[in-house]
Amino acid sequence: MATATPTASYLVVTAIDFGTVYSGYGFSFKHDPTKVQIPGWIAGSDRLISYKTPTCVLVNPEKKFDSFGYDAENKYYSLAQEEMHTDWLLFKRFKMILHNQEVLAFYFFIIVGFFNCFKFCLYYTLI
Repeated sequence: MATATPTASYLVVTAIDFGTVYSGYGFSFKHDPTKVQIPGWIAGSDRLISYKTPTCVLVNPEKKFDSFGYDAENKYYSLAQEEMHTDWLLFKRFKMILHNQEVLAFYFFIIVGFFNCFKFCLYYTLI
């Protein structure tokens, strides 16, 4: 386990729970390290707040990351209702297949999008 030195210049410590079914994140600030903050995700029909979101990624027809978690599911299901989903890709429960090196290489762009999503969420939580 890594340990921080007293001279470390970090401002925020983050933790990402990349789960098979659900994922989430938390963080604390250097000035108050025991106060861990776990932001909520808006789920379902905007009436539920959850500490975790489904581990799923939506990829648009240009094969670019579009959205993650509840946002990805909701958008894909809306596209499906309008029968406009055929060129979109919704990846769910993909974590365990990433152990295969060939599959990992194929899904690398999805993983990068996943972590960019958390970076984006953390950034907007902090401002």
